[in-house]
Amino acid sequence: MSWLGITGDAVLILLGVLVARAAISTARTPQGAAAWVVFLVSFPLLALPAFALFGSVARLNRRTDDRHKPLSHGATGGGRLAELHAITLTEAVPGNDLHLLVDGRATFDAMFEAIDAAEHEIVLQSYIVRADAVGLALRDRLIAAAGRGVKVRMLCDMLGSAFLGLRYGRALARAGVELRGTAGPYRKLGRIGLNFRNHRKTLVVDGRTGFIGGINLAREYVDGGKAFASWRDTHLRVEGPMTRHLRDLFAADWKAVTGEALPPPPELPGLPEPHENSVTGLVTGFGPTDSMERGSLLLCGLVALARRRLWIATPYLVPHADLVTALQLAVLRGVDVRFLVPAPSDNLLAWYASRGYGLSQAGLGIDVYEYEPGFMHQKVMLIDDDIASVGTVNIDIRSALLNFEVTALVEDAGFAARIEAMLTADFARARRLEPPGAWHVRLLAPVARLFAPLL
Repeated sequence: MSWLGITGDAVLILLGVLVARAAISTARTPQGAAAWVVFLVSFPLLALPAFALFGSVARLNRRTDDRHKPLSHGATGGGRLAELHAITLTEAVPGNDLHLLVDGRATFDAMFEAIDAAEHEIVLQSYIVRADAVGLALRDRLIAAAGRGVKVRMLCDMLGSAFLGLRYGRALARAGVELRGTAGPYRKLGRIGLNFRNHRKTLVVDGRTGFIGGINLAREYVDGGKAFASWRDTHLRVEGPMTRHLRDLFAADWKAVTGEALPPPPELPGLPEPHENSVTGLVTGFGPTDSMERGSLLLCGLVALARRRLWIATPYLVPHADLVTALQLAVLRGVDVRFLVPAPSDNLLAWYASRGYGLSQAGLGIDVYEYEPGFMHQKVMLIDDDIASVGTVNIDIRSALLNFEVTALVEDAGFAARIEAMLTADFARARRLEPPGAWHVRLLAPVARLFAPLL
């Protein structure tokens, strides 16, 4: 072996050790730190570029905390959601009217109708925007709205929307639409990291009508695209005071990206009028700039609220250790805990990891069901007969610790009954996972679980 080869190996090992030290101080979990250290020291040639994409070389700027805290408005609801106030930082408010939107077609129809009726302001945020049939229809409507004097602002994640193209943005800019990209955190390696993304998907029109849920602005959310026979998802249309929570969160993100404070809604002082169908709820956002791990705390707190039932639909079931413990405690106190996950997936590693968790939980009374007709991407939670969550939060480490997320929390028996009916229909199109499963699942699921801190 030549001296050049030995020197090169030594340099790689030294770099691996130095970066491993950074991983110890910056990883979001001890498990993640341990995984990175072993990977970096053992296989530096592979691990160093992987860490450049997935890891963090500097702590996120904690001074951004207040930019991601939605404000409280109006009268508060004094129900069970009040127990989570220290985590949500937002008080539940009555007077909301909520409409479940099942799948992409119903969602886009409702969103486009609201955009076409806009008179003053549109604020829109999405993780993915594509220049396909859906994205182009959206573009044309935003341009038309700007043409009739509506102030339009739009945020999209620069990774999720990486292939949107300059032509799309230029067309919006010529019409007066302000489009900005949300980048990853500033690091010495630049903004190339795949972690710490803004995964939120919201729309607020005239400060009165809002949308939130799992649906990005792309055609596959209507027809499944080339990869899937269909796409199952859930969004929520909101009218009432919860729309102010949505707008406050957008305003925080807008200021974080542009440095500009968003003005109050034009010609709409104060809150929207409470709706006669008085549903109590809130919208809360969280992310990696929070001083506490509010995403993890919120998931564990919601599980802790369950007394009879906990049904969760998630495309990615890769829970962190604290959440697994909370789920185990829920089962031990007699809660019916069920997960709905997709049979086909767009993430093979996460698919195997989720089957690993399903196998390990089978003896605990936690049932995992595979939704079979197509890809199931909804992020919905039903707690007992009165609390529900609809938003962008997956049951994985990325949502709990690494991404900027948002969810609507609702405390209302009528709304919970609608969620129950929807999920019951979904479970009817799913099959229960039975251990030990296929040979390749038994072989690869435990291995995939080792990568859970990195997913």
